[in-house]
Amino acid sequence: MKNFFWTLRFLTIVPIGGRWCKETPEVKHVAFWFPVIGLLIGVVLTFIYFPATRFFPHPVADALILIAYIVITGGFHLDGFADSCDGLFGGSTRDRRLEIMRDSQIGSYGALCLICTVGLKYLCLVSIDPKVVAESSFIASQKTFNGMGSVYLYACEKGKVLLFMCVIGRWCQTLAAALSTYARDEKGTGRIIVDNLNLKHVIFSAFIPVILIFLFCGIKGIFVFIIALAVIVLFTSYVKRKIGGMTGDTLGAVNEVSELTVLLAFLSI
Repeated sequence: MKNFFWTLRFLTIVPIGGRWCKETPEVKHVAFWFPVIGLLIGVVLTFIYFPATRFFPHPVADALILIAYIVITGGFHLDGFADSCDGLFGGSTRDRRLEIMRDSQIGSYGALCLICTVGLKYLCLVSIDPKVVAESSFIASQKTFNGMGSVYLYACEKGKVLLFMCVIGRWCQTLAAALSTYARDEKGTGRIIVDNLNLKHVIFSAFIPVILIFLFCGIKGIFVFIIALAVIVLFTSYVKRKIGGMTGDTLGAVNEVSELTVLLAFLSI
């Protein structure tokens, strides 16, 4: 459980004391806990979504859930995404890109990509029709639609997308780490993850995403999973060409890219 608490503290703002966490976690267990933490975040967002849809219009509820998501994660992945965009698009050499990514100040590329990503996520959440998601699920039935209030049905079905998005985002981080080496010579936030993960750990940690696919998303979920997998493999390859591997910032970018891919794939399919 110390590996679990280490991962929880690493990926969220939940205050976990040092005595509950391993200083050097067992990486194979950390890999397993990444999608589990994503699942817990998705559950929390779903339970927040219930009262939000009860008291506010659905577009406002979607905005509130996105804000809650940023708060829960402390904007950790968005910060890495912005730094990655500044470095990858703003530097002309590998060393310069890594130097820009170290800078704590956000640049124009980072700001623009951040605005576009958060805005597009919001539009995707607003545009997803929960009834379409339900009809493509293995557990959906006419009784479900008739037996629940429309507000709670809306929240339940949108919750499935939130769960899937959060889990796939964290799992894709383990995939990108396993496919790469650490880009920097010195220590960094993501070094312990990137240096110690391999594809065996990725397959081991895929247990939770696979269960979610068959329980909630059915055949559609398989296609969404494959699309997210392909996009992250291509994105990882692009980052490796630019800076020679992964960093903590680019792992955050992987999370944002994969989550946005999940949302867009649900809409397009």
